[in-house]
Amino acid sequence: MKLYDLIDAIYMWIRTAQEMYRGKISVEFLVEHEDYLRYIIESANYLAELVIEPEGFHPHRFVLFEALDKRKDSLQKPYFYFDEKDSSIESIIENLNKCILYIIE
Repeated sequence: MKLYDLIDAIYMWIRTAQEMYRGKISVEFLVEHEDYLRYIIESANYLAELVIEPEGFHPHRFVLFEALDKRKDSLQKPYFYFDEKDSSIESIIENLNKCILYIIE
């Protein structure tokens, strides 16, 4: 899997999710660059960040999704997902769908 293929898939996914969950999530596009994406996704109870970036010195390969419950204090463990070396685009999209369902329920 190449980063550019993943970025194309994430572009399509984020727009689909935004339409599908209209009224349940709001998406703020912070950065949309050819090799780096950063979004803030907010639901009634959660504030999440989705980052797609080149491989580097972080625990994920390309994708990191973190969400905090707005009803709790700042000393909470975030809900998170990150991809790994063997993750496919399909498995990443499937897990991001689970992330969205988590923050809207």
